[in-house]
Amino acid sequence: ESALRVLERTGVVVQDDAAIALLRARGVRCDGRRVYVTEDQVQEALASAPGSFVLHGRRPELALPLGGADGRVFASGSGAAYMLEPGDGAAGVRMRSGTLADLESTAKLGHQLAAIDFNSDCMEPLDVPEEARTRRGTHARLVNSDKAIEWVASVDADIEDSERINEILFGSEWHAVPRALIVLNTTAPLLISGETARILLHWARRGQPVCMTSCVMGGTTGPATVAGVLTVQHAELLAGLVLGQAAREGAPFVYGGLPVMASLRTGAARFSGPEFVRMAVATAQLAHLCGLPVRAGAACTDSHAVDARAMAESAEALSSAVFAGAHFLFQAAGIMSSFNALSLEKFVLDADLITALRAAVDPVRAGEESLAEDVIDAVGPGGGYLGQSHTRRHARDLERPDAQPLETFDRWAAAGGEDAAALAARRVRDLLAAHEPPADLDRATRRQLDDYCLS
Repeated sequence: ESALRVLERTGVVVQDDAAIALLRARGVRCDGRRVYVTEDQVQEALASAPGSFVLHGRRPELALPLGGADGRVFASGSGAAYMLEPGDGAAGVRMRSGTLADLESTAKLGHQLAAIDFNSDCMEPLDVPEEARTRRGTHARLVNSDKAIEWVASVDADIEDSERINEILFGSEWHAVPRALIVLNTTAPLLISGETARILLHWARRGQPVCMTSCVMGGTTGPATVAGVLTVQHAELLAGLVLGQAAREGAPFVYGGLPVMASLRTGAARFSGPEFVRMAVATAQLAHLCGLPVRAGAACTDSHAVDARAMAESAEALSSAVFAGAHFLFQAAGIMSSFNALSLEKFVLDADLITALRAAVDPVRAGEESLAEDVIDAVGPGGGYLGQSHTRRHARDLERPDAQPLETFDRWAAAGGEDAAALAARRVRDLLAAHEPPADLDRATRRQLDDYCLS
């Protein structure tokens, strides 16, 4: 209710004249580029936006339901400019600029790890000229994995590249179904940039999903209270929804919130701690209230090393969003250093966390075989179940193939005493060595893709 009052009384600035003209034609009150949206206009947009959709893949079995009761998608980290890796020195870790080879490595890991559904634009390849970065990075992800990818769009030219590459992959009617998800950000407080508005309108008209994300920082770009931050976020995202539905009713829209509180002592954003968790849960609740698919939370940490703090903060943040019912778990693997860096070792550890969370939210099945009353009767009080055929049938149900086997302390120490980070480093090496690219791109398609992206 507070956000609706803000939308009608304070308004949101939309920095694109075509978007303003469209909203004005739909009856939205506009004063220059400042728009004032009513509750009825929000409700109309909510009525037309789908509560779930299927993100179609390169093969039918790779389609990803998103939203509703079971449409949960885990996506790797995105947008890091630096790589964290084991190194010499007192810290035992070093940070360096990200490269195209690093981005390729994340795609290879995501391709092989069953926990990862969606290969995000994990790394900003700073060794590639900026004008070619999006095309080269997209190419790297497409040729190293056949899983769905994040389509990068921060400037107008990116949308042209996305159109052309999807035409190469799927033909001129590629947009007949939801196929290419783009993540767009509002500009807090209460502003939608010209680039964001134009991309949103174009993609919505194509019937393609947009994850509109508000990244309000309490105390700097939003009020210094949790409820105030959520009010600004909700107003921004509802304004984006109204604009997207004005372009095309029924266009898929994902409600995305990544709110944080700032440390008013240092000015830094806190991507950890109880406030981050509370706002991730509240973001999911707000989206559920609206009946929209939701992005919330992340496996994020403010730590600069793959250590206990990094994994504790990541587990706290990601699990809260999962148990709150978030659908699009973006930034769920590898991200570190307050979203500035990525670690391949943490990537595989986060994948283990995702596997565990999938199992944790899997409903308890209570059929005849699961309730096992006949076995309970046969064993009786004080008996043992190890020799039962029922036990043999279910012996592998709870095994996780990628998990570290349970060992006694003596056997673990004798084998070298690897901690989680060391084991993850070995797994990264093994996975990268074992990677085989997908074989679904025929020779002509691959040639067109190479010519467009690498020229």
